[in-house]
Amino acid sequence: MDSMIIKASTLLFEGFSTSMLFAMLLLLNSKMVHGLSNVFMDELFSLLQKELLPKGNTKLITTYEAFTLIKELGLNYDSIQSCTNGCVLFKGTLKHSRVCPKCNTNRFVDNSQSVPRKVL
Repeated sequence: MDSMIIKASTLLFEGFSTSMLFAMLLLLNSKMVHGLSNVFMDELFSLLQKELLPKGNTKLITTYEAFTLIKELGLNYDSIQSCTNGCVLFKGTLKHSRVCPKCNTNRFVDNSQSVPRKVL
């Protein structure tokens, strides 16, 4: 656990105020909000590492390693699907509902039975 805390608190590069953990959380939050794939995120991490960050920066890790590190630090979270109009959260008794019981809006994008319109 101590080595993970040290790794997470390491600055992205010298003279920069952002830690590895904060950078990972920002990038993973964007991944979840915009529904980006793990392959895309791994490519983004690689691009940042090789081309955009200064030489000698902290090695960015893969998406899987980032999620593992966050989980082991006890910072994991659950994604909750919601109505696009903000009426309800699809959890508890509404966990398996396909439409919002208040405004009758479809929970999933058109032609899909698993891709939600809105996730918190």
